[in-house]
Amino acid sequence: MTSAVEIRRVDHTGLKVGQGLTIVLLLLAFILNSWLLVAIVAVAQLLGAVDSPYAPYRLIYTGIVKPSGLLKPNVISDNPEPHRFAMLIGAAFNGIATIALLLGASGLAWLLVWIVIALANLNFWLNFCTGCWMYYQLNRLGVPGFDRAPVTR
Repeated sequence: MTSAVEIRRVDHTGLKVGQGLTIVLLLLAFILNSWLLVAIVAVAQLLGAVDSPYAPYRLIYTGIVKPSGLLKPNVISDNPEPHRFAMLIGAAFNGIATIALLLGASGLAWLLVWIVIALANLNFWLNFCTGCWMYYQLNRLGVPGFDRAPVTR
């Protein structure tokens, strides 16, 4: 178990940029009926989930948005693992949706995409991360690998 006194910080503005990009790109994918845009979002989310320095949303935030001063960083005490888990769930949904689109199962594909859009909007507008909530429930149940407890602020 990780020490409860360890202070960790997450820039929630960076997370919001990723959520906003996810929403816009997936809406555009739906309008254009584009499996490629869904696949791009899936890869972007997967790279964010594994904390890659080449994660596209991270690169856009740190290389364009943050230096431009358009948005101010919102760095708060938080664990990054639940947010990465949420991105992994989104990547899985969008990855499956991509395969479903390629196989002609568009109903299933767009259902999965719309679930991701809805959950990204829930997080973007109301600050409720369903994937984070799931992560903390798994932590509470003692599931191996989910070793971070919620940060008390």
